[in-house]
Amino acid sequence: MKYIFLLIVPFLCFSQTVWDGETITFSKANNADFTQEQHQDRITADVWLTRSNNGGALINYNQESSYSRGTSPLGTFWAIGSSSDSNLQFNNFRDFDGDTRNSPPEDINLVLKITNGTTTESDDIHIDIMFTFWQSGKSSGGGFTYTRSTDPNLSAGYLKNTDIFLYPNPTTGLVRVNQDVISQILVYDLTGKQLLDSNLTSVDLSTFKNGVYLFQLYRSDTKEWVNKRVVKSGGRE
Repeated sequence: MKYIFLLIVPFLCFSQTVWDGETITFSKANNADFTQEQHQDRITADVWLTRSNNGGALINYNQESSYSRGTSPLGTFWAIGSSSDSNLQFNNFRDFDGDTRNSPPEDINLVLKITNGTTTESDDIHIDIMFTFWQSGKSSGGGFTYTRSTDPNLSAGYLKNTDIFLYPNPTTGLVRVNQDVISQILVYDLTGKQLLDSNLTSVDLSTFKNGVYLFQLYRSDTKEWVNKRVVKSGGRE
């Protein structure tokens, strides 16, 4: 039995926690106050991901207030692939994809590795994540959106109580809902005229005039309607 124990221990020491719970979406709008909690994805007690409004990449606001290339966001590493892969190659946020021109690549499966402040791999958390929107350019407002997996031990109530929001907002066309519990979207202009009735989790406003539109979103989980406003800018005048 002694020899069997010695063989098993190395495998236990190098195992990570994989968050394979339900997927949620986090979004920070352009020029939103990144110092406020609602514009930070507080994944753990130590890692609060957000982005400043002056360009640059992600930061961990719990430990830093500005972006530092090669180290930000502190306490994290990144890789292309899935948490189920056995050959992930982790690097810092700017360089993990081997292309410093694009950070991060959009619509590609990624893995976020949270180190929990230690060098012990058994302390790490692996999270599947995909960026669906990234505002490029200096002083661009720092907007971004991603979907990610969650801790499977979270209660269903936690997910149901997650705020419903539309992104990007303002938009030039396509508008998405951050939760798949939305089963119907109604769109109105400011006069109260209904313009759209959709059973999808996204709508396209690209053919609409610039302005403010009222959204009614039906939550299939709580059987309630949620009211939101979206600003359409750019494109058709």
